Amino acid sequence: MFSRLVGVPLGIAAMLVLRLTGRKAGVAVMYHSVDHRFGDPGRELVPPHEAGLFEAQIRFLVKHYRVVPAADLQDSVRARRRGQRFPVAITFDDDLACHESISLPILLRAGVSATFFLSGASLDRPFSFHFERLQRAHDAEASDLPGVVSGTPGAARASVHELALVMVDMPPEELDAAADRLLVVAGPDPETAGIRREAVRALADAGMTVGFHTLRHDALTGLTDSQLAAAMDVGRAELADAAGAQVDMIGYPGGRCDGRVADAARAAGFRIGYSTERAPVTPASDPLLLGRIGPSLHTVGALALEAAFTLGKRGSGRPSPAPGRAPS
Repeated sequence: MFSRLVGVPLGIAAMLVLRLTGRKAGVAVMYHSVDHRFGDPGRELVPPHEAGLFEAQIRFLVKHYRVVPAADLQDSVRARRRGQRFPVAITFDDDLACHESISLPILLRAGVSATFFLSGASLDRPFSFHFERLQRAHDAEASDLPGVVSGTPGAARASVHELALVMVDMPPEELDAAADRLLVVAGPDPETAGIRREAVRALADAGMTVGFHTLRHDALTGLTDSQLAAAMDVGRAELADAAGAQVDMIGYPGGRCDGRVADAARAAGFRIGYSTERAPVTPASDPLLLGRIGPSLHTVGALALEAAFTLGKRGSGRPSPAPGRAPS
């Protein structure tokens, strides 16, 4: 209620005070699904933004900030002068059909571009990741869901969020086995699951940028060096072909990244990498470890406050993995 009533004016006021300084900082915002309903963080792993709220947040950013491509955010930060608007970049994670059907028209109406970090796992066929299958099984009230995830019937009770975190920490082979078990109880991946090749091209043709989210969506910090190197490469060329453009930015799955992951991305030829650390982008930020904030699912005011608060924080060059984060 507080952010709904006073969040916007307070956020604007705080931002305007910062604009009077020569502070060089910017903010990247991270969205996932956008739908014609409000999401429920209590029962959903990746709750959607309601389309009207999403559009209101985008229009707020357009009015009070300088919206720039994610690839240009750090350079725009360096170029900022006292009194000028702070730069902000809009990004999306995950392979979702709503990127083209709902989010894209809103972005075009607002006259802004965004970067979509995609895996490319569903370019030619429906495909759901393990956390999406977990959500479907949970929604279907599958029996002994903890046992399905662990492979041990009668496992201790756990919430869907706790189960998602258990899966994030599984080695790739165990994760694949758990995802297969979930497929049995959740049912086949829906025809609408993922994002097809033609939708990826539609995003690119509309002026959006396509980045990589890794083909498997593994938690990168838990991979061996060889697995990490493969994650940076496998599927990237196919995604670039679908987009018809070079793919040289990466959004780390779940925001899980550290110096080793950033170095692997750098070695693979990525220029820019985004985590989910709630930190400003500054000239001193490692370009392969840039932070992002997740906008409120409820109000424009909460976004206004968080953006201003983030701008005032000190930047972090090498964030550690975000503890307790569900899939992203």
